[in-house]
Amino acid sequence: MSVEIGKDGTVQSNDGWAVRFIGPDVIEYCTERAACLVNVGWSATQRSRAIYASESTSPLFPRLREHLAAVAPMLQGHFVVV
Repeated sequence: MSVEIGKDGTVQSNDGWAVRFIGPDVIEYCTERAACLVNVGWSATQRSRAIYASESTSPLFPRLREHLAAVAPMLQGHFVVV
């Protein structure tokens, strides 16, 4: 899997999925078949932003958590997937 970051901040994978911020606390995760919204929180005590992506039971997003964990270091700021 290889990913690249577009000028608009979208992270696009050659596997057919993409991640982009649509607001300060919402990420859009898109595959070739569907899209979903993922909440992003802030913890002042940990000085990080948490991406709330548990394991998906949907067949549309079988690797959601794995993909978000892979791109978290590429996003501007300090993010952790929880």
